[in-house]
Amino acid sequence: MQDLYSAFFVAVGAPEWHGRNFNALHDSIGGGGINRIEVPYRIVIRNAPHENEMAKQVLDHFAGLIQHLQAEGCPVKFLTQG
Repeated sequence: MQDLYSAFFVAVGAPEWHGRNFNALHDSIGGGGINRIEVPYRIVIRNAPHENEMAKQVLDHFAGLIQHLQAEGCPVKFLTQG
């Protein structure tokens, strides 16, 4: 889980104080005004099918967050590649 946050935070230029939970991600992605790089986002996870079950569950939860944001009209996409 921490690897997901770390990689995402580096990619979007999140501040050091950014929370490491899905509520904080929802706020920073959906609300904006926090990260140096704002939406639209196209998040691509590579080699996802080769991850262990715990990592797959984390990615499923993350995908659910992204789907929720999309339903709210946020321009963000989530893709996995083998």
